Amino acid sequence: MTDTNTLPGESTGHIRARPASATAALTGFVGIIAALAAIVLARDWLQPTWLKTLAVFAAAAAAMILVDVVIYRTHRRAGTGLGHIALRPFDAQRVAQKLLGLWLTIGVVALAYAAFPEYAKPFYTPFKQAALWCLPALLVVSPFYIAHVDRHQRDPADAYAQLGGLCFGHRPGSWRPLRVHALGWLVKAFFLPLMFTYANISLAALWSRPLTPPADFAQVFSLTIELLFLLDVLLAAIAYALTLRIIDTHIRSVEPTIAGWVVCLAFYTPFNDALGQYLSHDQDQLYWGEVFAPWPALYVAWGSAILVLIAIYLWATAAFGLRFSNLTHRGIITNGPYRWVKHPAYLCKNLSWWLISVPFIAGAGWPVALQSCALLAGTNLLYYLRARTEERHLRADPVYREYEAWMAQHGLFARLAARLGGNAVRAAA
Repeated sequence: MTDTNTLPGESTGHIRARPASATAALTGFVGIIAALAAIVLARDWLQPTWLKTLAVFAAAAAAMILVDVVIYRTHRRAGTGLGHIALRPFDAQRVAQKLLGLWLTIGVVALAYAAFPEYAKPFYTPFKQAALWCLPALLVVSPFYIAHVDRHQRDPADAYAQLGGLCFGHRPGSWRPLRVHALGWLVKAFFLPLMFTYANISLAALWSRPLTPPADFAQVFSLTIELLFLLDVLLAAIAYALTLRIIDTHIRSVEPTIAGWVVCLAFYTPFNDALGQYLSHDQDQLYWGEVFAPWPALYVAWGSAILVLIAIYLWATAAFGLRFSNLTHRGIITNGPYRWVKHPAYLCKNLSWWLISVPFIAGAGWPVALQSCALLAGTNLLYYLRARTEERHLRADPVYREYEAWMAQHGLFARLAARLGGNAVRAAA
């Protein structure tokens, strides 16, 4: 990847090629198209909203898996750790151990949901209903899946096997697989209910809308931004659910530092309640629509800029395909907007907040405006720290170090810095 024999990510030569992405943008876009089609078809289906949401998830997930397997042959990649043919005969004892490890893990997650008061809230009821509905299918499919993977694994002593063996007093040679397993399931257990519930709420609101075209830009803006955020959380929920070795979407590693977890979880329920008390930047409750309503052309232009930023934010999620996840490494993404910026989602989200809240408008006086700007800048700082902890985590992968080196020469901010003749712009990359 580099012209000289330097360490990965530290080349002083010219990086000729962008490292290959773990997935292609087509996977995410096909998922979006399938989701939109399922949303239309399920609108008048007389079933509970959570079941209709589950159907939309299934349609999008099936389409994305089909693209990955048929077009990109992800099940044939070396990263799966699986052989193309069976490497050993069926081992009933080891398969039973892995099944025990899997269902012990699911049981611990279920007990955690029952123990923490947060998950007793009605907010999570749709997810619980969907999970219970899926449980029988998981019971039936899991033995066949585990048996298939076990026969093809180059190293069958995975975390599920180690956890099952641990129940019988067999200590593993290394605790790392179990640590990654526990933290990876913690990530899944935290984010999957949130993303599914957010999608369920958004779908319920979308399906309740009358089938009439928007009358003005305000309605266009409202519908479009609602749909963009819906598709974002829907793709995220699918990715959290499908951490499968057989299609190379399994977890490679998990954020190793407490700081990384803190700056990530601070933005999600229930932790963002505390964050909102200290960094609430909407002090005057004055938003872009009220500010620019007297000037129709500026109103449309400003609102359109917000929609473009959120569309890029969705594009960044779609670029991950089935591999999106906070706090975990499931393959390095270099396609889509990641070919220009290392953190396009964070950049666009933070810029959109400035455009939506317009904290620099002195609607309630300059002291309030300055306070709002300072508080929003504090939120931006947390996202900057979040980006840096993610980079530190991913640098353990040489592909990411190569990607960083390539971006340092060819990324959007690197090109701007070269044109401006300075290095200040590079820091934003």
